[in-house]
Amino acid sequence: MKNPAKLRLQRELYMRDGRIIRTLADAIALLREHEARPGVDARDEVLHCLERAQTTEECQRAANAFLAWAKELDLLVSSETAHQRA
Repeated sequence: MKNPAKLRLQRELYMRDGRIIRTLADAIALLREHEARPGVDARDEVLHCLERAQTTEECQRAANAFLAWAKELDLLVSSETAHQRA
């Protein structure tokens, strides 16, 4: 895999816990910290997708999978909400 810390997302993602996901490395770190709940969500699949991404297309698919996972678990807030909290 290319260096995930250098692979920036098209737009920053603001999480409810105050974290900002800017790179694939940020997304990987969040997934690793998130409690695994077998059969409840696609956490492991998304993590493996991010970790194994080699091409630009695979990185984009992995980022999209992360976004869908985060939305499904209602982990995101809007950038306006995040800025109001700051």
